[in-house]
This record gives sequence, C-alpha cells and structure tokens, in this order.
Amino acid sequence: MVCLSKMILAGLAVTSLAFATVNFPFPQSSNYGGNGVVLSNQAEAATQLKAAFDYYLRDKYKENEKYAAIEKDHGSNTFVSEGIGYGMLMMVYFSDNTTSYQTQFDKLWAFYKAGVNEHGLMNWSFGGLNPSNNKANAATDAEMDVAAALIMASYQFGDEKYLTEARTLLKNVKQYEFEENGLHKPGDAWNDKKNPSYIAPAYYRLFAKVDTENAEFWNTTAMNANYALLEANSAEYSTGLFDNWSDAKGKGLDGNYGYDAARTPWRLAQDFYWFGESKAKTMLDKLGTWVSSKAAKDIRGNINRNGSAEGWAAHNSTFVATLMASLVTDASRQGKLDEFWSEAVSLGEEAYFEQSLKILCGLLVSGNMPNFMNPPSAPTSSSSVPGSSSSVVPPQSSSSVVGPEVSSSSVQALPLDRAVIAPSLSMQGRTLHVSTSGTARVDLFNLTGSVVKTLWNGHVGGSIDLGLQGIAGGVYVVRMQTQFGTIMQKVRFE
Repeated sequence: MVCLSKMILAGLAVTSLAFATVNFPFPQSSNYGGNGVVLSNQAEAATQLKAAFDYYLRDKYKENEKYAAIEKDHGSNTFVSEGIGYGMLMMVYFSDNTTSYQTQFDKLWAFYKAGVNEHGLMNWSFGGLNPSNNKANAATDAEMDVAAALIMASYQFGDEKYLTEARTLLKNVKQYEFEENGLHKPGDAWNDKKNPSYIAPAYYRLFAKVDTENAEFWNTTAMNANYALLEANSAEYSTGLFDNWSDAKGKGLDGNYGYDAARTPWRLAQDFYWFGESKAKTMLDKLGTWVSSKAAKDIRGNINRNGSAEGWAAHNSTFVATLMASLVTDASRQGKLDEFWSEAVSLGEEAYFEQSLKILCGLLVSGNMPNFMNPPSAPTSSSSVPGSSSSVVPPQSSSSVVGPEVSSSSVQALPLDRAVIAPSLSMQGRTLHVSTSGTARVDLFNLTGSVVKTLWNGHVGGSIDLGLQGIAGGVYVVRMQTQFGTIMQKVRFE
C-alpha cells in the first residue's frame, strides 16, 4: 500500500506539470448553483463549442507581433471594439488544461489600449491591425465585455494586473458612458437613444467589487435605472421581445428584435444564472413562453416585436442562439433548450456576429461561462471575495488523522504587493482545512488515481473548510493546485 501510494502521488505530480497555468480550465460544466437549467448533455456541448471556437480562431482571429483583433467580415480587414470584447471573453473561458489563451488575450487587450481616444475608451472601428486614435468614438457594449473579461482574466490567469487595468477602464466608463442617474449612454460621444442590449447587470455587480470607490453607483444607481428601462421595454409586447433601440424610459423605437436586441436575453440570463436575479427571471420567463411555442428551425430575424417575421428575415444563430437563452429559467423547457442548441450547432460555421453569439450563448447555457469571482459550484468560504455570501463548514469530531506521507511541488516565491498565505492542507475528521491566497483547485483522488470529487475550484482569501460528507471512508490523495504551486497529500478519514 505504501509503494502504491507513492506511485500514485508521483504520477499525479507528473500529471500536474502538464496542466496549462489556468485556474478554471474549460470545460467547467457548472450548474450555476441550481439557478435555472443548463443543456442536458454538457459533455457533448463542450465538444461542439470547442469546434466552433477552433473555427473562430482560424477564421476570425487575426494577429501580428503586437496586436490581435476579431475580423468583422471575412476578408474585410475591418475590426470593431465589440469583437475585442467577445474575443477576450472567449480566450478566458476556452483556456483549458493543455492550452492557455492568455497570449491571445493580451494581444487583443493591447489592440484595445492602442486604439483608445482621449477618454481612454477604444474607438469602435478600425481598418487593419493598426490601432490609434482615429476619432471614431467608443461604443458602450464593447466596454461592458472588455471590463468583465479583464476581471475574469485576473482569476483565470492568476494575475492581478488585469484588475488594476479594469479599475482604470471602469472609471472612464462611468465618467463618459453613463449618466449621473445611472442610465447607460450608447457611447462616449452621443446619447440620443438607448440600446437595451448594452445593459449588462451581471457585470455591474462585478464592477462594484472591483471599482469599490463607485460600488454604490454600480450596485444601485446603474442597476436600478437600467433594469427599469429593460422592464418597460419588455412590457410593451406580449411576446417579451426587446427592441433594438429605445428612449430613456424604455419605449421602443425600432419595433423589432434585430441584430442589436438579440444580445439582451444573453445578458439577462447571465444575471439570472450568476446571481439568481428575480427581475431577469421575470423577463426571461415572459420571453421564454413565446419562444417555447416556436420550433427552433423556424426562427428567423429580424422579428417584429408582435411576433411576426419580417420579409427578409434570416435563419441564423443571431436569433436561434440568443432566443435559446430565454429558456433557462424553467425546467419544463429543458427539451426546448436542447432543441435550440442543436439547431444552432446545425447551422455550422457562420459569419462573425452569428458565430460570436452562438459561442457566447452556448458557453452560458452549457455551464461554461461561470462567474470566476464567486464560482457557484464551489462551497462557500469564510474569507471569499468581499461582498459574497460566506459560511464555514463546522469541523466534525472524529479520531481520523492525516496520513503520514506528503508530497508537494516546490512553491514559488509569493508576490510582495499583497497579503499572502503559503498554500497548506490539514485534516480534522471529515473536514479538510485549506489555506492560501488567490485561486485554488482542490481535487480528491482515490488510490487508483481517479478523481473522486472536485472539492473547490475558485478564490481563497485566507482559509476555507471543505466537508467530505457523502464520500466513503478510506485513504485518498488530495491535490491542491494554485498559481504558486501544487501540493499533494494523502489523507485518511472514517
């Protein structure tokens, strides 16, 4: 048994060296803490998403030595700021145990920074990979996704520089792309009308935790004002379909669910999945009732908000995949959710915008776009991200002891610019005590080397207690991976 344990520990140590340096490898296959339903076959969806992303990298992602961007139309050599946001999100969420896309992420972010205007916001359109201040002005939807991608990147890649850069960006966003009353502007240079699909309430909650100086603005002022606009817009038609553009009170101006409005269900579904927001659920429920009465193969857009299709309507993922996101609130719509995803997959390799929304909505409804700041599948902790709920699993009385054999990788020197806690593991009864700073993944292996359970996959701001209830007593190996190194330890409990 001793020799076998040593062999397993050695094998796990070798395996851990093969992992890419990311903290939340794709696929995550989360269920968002039970908020709503996800695709029934998450493993198949992950394979389909990876294929869609591989095509996106080949056909849409363009780079040179310094910069990268997502090409708007094939062969056009045109790049827009929204594509930078979409690309940055994808590089974060598709990084896995074999490939980190941090280099690609950094090149996209470099393009953004090189193309900013006098407000520190990227001009929305460029011809070629030669960004500068071309006076084209900014578009607020891009900043929503770019800022959120920076925040998620800090957790995925374990580098707090992204949080620092997000704070700077968010101060510019608040100053130039939002009104004092909290309503969004469509850009930094105009405010004649509003775009419901630019409203990103799930992101506002992230922004509040990063831009703490303006936490009240993001959590309350912007949240309330923009949700009121969405609710007014949703209430206009029995279908629940949103408009491309509205006035400041939410009154629709276009009369159709088109290529702008299409992003709104995705953004609402994020807030429902991540935070269980009841306002998002109510609007998704209403829209989902209409969508569930339709066959996915018959969905075409633009769609008149009364539910009729326009004469030139197209069948593509801009409409199929985004309307799919409205079906996540009700378990009775599981079959319809799966149907819409199958249809989106069947549409194959699509143009830039259609493929972008297929991937982003697919990531979300498959459980592969969790909030890394507070992963829903992870147990709660005594010292998690500020502002998140927390509780401690109480220690259990037991005579169980930690096994004597310990193997750990060398732990790298920790950064000096923040409070640090060297990674450590200890055991009391059926409770595993974990201490570290930053993100960590804790897996429990049996003595054949198979994963029994992922005990934690998220942020640790000091220490957490992980209960092992429901697992058969015996001898196991615990592996904790952090950005500072890997610790493996044999444990025994009754």
